[in-house]
Amino acid sequence: MSITKLVFLRHGRTEWNDTRRLQGQADVELDRVGLKQAQSAAHALSNREFSAIYSSDLQRAVVTARAIADVLGLEVQVDKRLQEINVGAWSGKSRTEVETEFPQYATWYAEGRDFRRSDDGETEAEMLKRAMPGIERILRRHKGQEVLVVGHGFLFSKLLQHVLGLPAGARVVGALGNAHWSEVAFSERATWLVAHNVDTQLRDW
Repeated sequence: MSITKLVFLRHGRTEWNDTRRLQGQADVELDRVGLKQAQSAAHALSNREFSAIYSSDLQRAVVTARAIADVLGLEVQVDKRLQEINVGAWSGKSRTEVETEFPQYATWYAEGRDFRRSDDGETEAEMLKRAMPGIERILRRHKGQEVLVVGHGFLFSKLLQHVLGLPAGARVVGALGNAHWSEVAFSERATWLVAHNVDTQLRDW
């Protein structure tokens, strides 16, 4: 039986992660800690036999992916469909600022409800509709192989729920920390979670 494994790695920390501002598709770079996290992730994953590395085209993901690709001698294949959810006008704002504009934000988020992230942002369903063809393409191209996919926290938490067949809005799979990874195995008969939210860090800062 052929088994394909995808490792989903969240990018290293950015200044906006540190100050708890929503990023969405803003192209925020890794901060000093995030750059070190990327190098630690490269060390932690250096013994994996990845056949390919894919990444969102946002720099915080690409730089994280390249740190690992350089160690493994692979190229980073960039796919715009793997961007984070688009939060539109909420980008750069704190959760408190968002809740001032949209008071039901905290309640709906906690309940797992799908809603549009500002008037010009995406819903969770729209994000998945955009991203899933990218994941399906990876699975078709790399059947029976291990592949690293570098991207974003909210996207990955919802992708995991979707591919594992969990109900929309389920709060079973928690969020990924910066430079943490989850692994999912796919076969013709089943899809299962191998590991979740695994830390890659060498606490030296």
